Amino acid sequence: MSAEVGNESSEPRRDFSSGGEPARALKNNPERLSIARVIAGAVGVVYILIGLIGFAVTGFDGIVANQDEAILTLFAVNPFHNVVHLVVGVGLLGVSLVREAALAEGALIGGGLVYLLAAVLGFFNQLPILAIDTPLAPDNFLHLASGAAALLFGMAGALQARRLREA
Repeated sequence: MSAEVGNESSEPRRDFSSGGEPARALKNNPERLSIARVIAGAVGVVYILIGLIGFAVTGFDGIVANQDEAILTLFAVNPFHNVVHLVVGVGLLGVSLVREAALAEGALIGGGLVYLLAAVLGFFNQLPILAIDTPLAPDNFLHLASGAAALLFGMAGALQARRLREA
């Protein structure tokens, strides 16, 4: 039997506030829990699903034609747009599986910038190839939000890696 004094047991307390085992494990293998890799993997799977669902909606004919087809009756797609979703998804999923978190960070930052550019082009009605044919199309706002989020998560991953190196 263990002797207890007040509410304290005889087991030693584990204090992780100054590092401890979890912090040491993460510092020794910082790539393991990278926020950039986790987000890139999750978003990659979502984009792959969107691309596949898009092909179920549009079929494969009229690769760049505006077919008046939409996912969730809101987001315009055509087969070319579906291919873009698949390529982005496979790319993000791929970098999430690589050991170096810097690749996922770079892919999120670069991809985020590309999506922000796509939003700007869409707002100026310059993306008919993706079946985005009006400046206020919901796709433009989705590209704006997803681009900003990717950029922020990529930078958060880089900041996380920097803090782990400095710890």
